[in-house]
Amino acid sequence: MLFIFVGIALCFAIWAGLIYWNYLGIKKEARIVYDAALSRAEFPADEPFEPFETAHLKTSVLRVSIYRWAACATAAIVLPLAVGFFSFVWVRLYYLTGATDVFSEGTLIHSFYLAVMTMGSLVLVAGLYARAYHKGRTHDFEVEWAKAKTPDPATLNA
Repeated sequence: MLFIFVGIALCFAIWAGLIYWNYLGIKKEARIVYDAALSRAEFPADEPFEPFETAHLKTSVLRVSIYRWAACATAAIVLPLAVGFFSFVWVRLYYLTGATDVFSEGTLIHSFYLAVMTMGSLVLVAGLYARAYHKGRTHDFEVEWAKAKTPDPATLNA
């Protein structure tokens, strides 16, 4: 059993490493795009690179990769907990109601109930992460670049 847990953790670690590698590539790409736009005189030569890079990172595919990783990691944790919880509820209701053997643990009805309820819990996890992703999603590079160029009022007095 430990081998399975280590294997799953290793898969998530490799996936996180690939996301980090993607992050480094997007940072390089930001420099290339910035230099190309600067050479075409799309903005003044004294324009700093850091706000451009920040906006480029915020509007890249990196954000969705991080949300996917976090949602899958959460689902990997929630899934066994959901199966255990819903099975516990089923067994308790079975013994409290004195139901027939058709409703005992391990029957087709029980398996269908577990499948539907665990799928519902996974849909809930996916829905929560999708909502969080789309709520804070940045759509426009120009808007993000303008935000990155303006200083944060909270840090001005520090």
